[in-house]
Amino acid sequence: MTAVLREIGLNDEAVVVGIAVDPDKEPYSGGSIASIFDQLRASPPRRTPFALFDDDRVVGFIVAREAAALPAWAERGCMTLNNLRIDIGLQGRGYGKAAIRLAARWIAKERPAVTLVMSSVNVDNPAALGLNIACGLTPTGRIVEGLLGRQRIMIAPIERLCCDQPGSTSTRSL
Repeated sequence: MTAVLREIGLNDEAVVVGIAVDPDKEPYSGGSIASIFDQLRASPPRRTPFALFDDDRVVGFIVAREAAALPAWAERGCMTLNNLRIDIGLQGRGYGKAAIRLAARWIAKERPAVTLVMSSVNVDNPAALGLNIACGLTPTGRIVEGLLGRQRIMIAPIERLCCDQPGSTSTRSL
């Protein structure tokens, strides 16, 4: 796997619209790509969408949020990772870890003042919880109400997310 994360524009939804997701899990990643991009265009600035590529194939999508675009539960000065989706036919191959790791590396390079990254995971989505923990995010102990029910708040220092975690799939080739 040679995964690359590329920043995409707010009018580039066609780049990622072909990512197939389990219809039962699509709400956990923010809904349809069209609705996510509608929200991105209507929201405060400081949301950065990314497409995850393996060679020329789009395999995933993630959004980084900061400043005025941070969710209410986020700590001041952090960035959050949101709307992660990996094509259903490619899950379990390390692409989710690659997306989080590469987004963290982008944050470290492009936003050097940011020291913390946060995310929220629906309590009914154990796969997403496992992925976040495998990447180095830890539960804060806070649970907040979200659009789909209770969300577990996760946090990590940026440097922890930028490196491989013991027992995780290596992303050194990224």
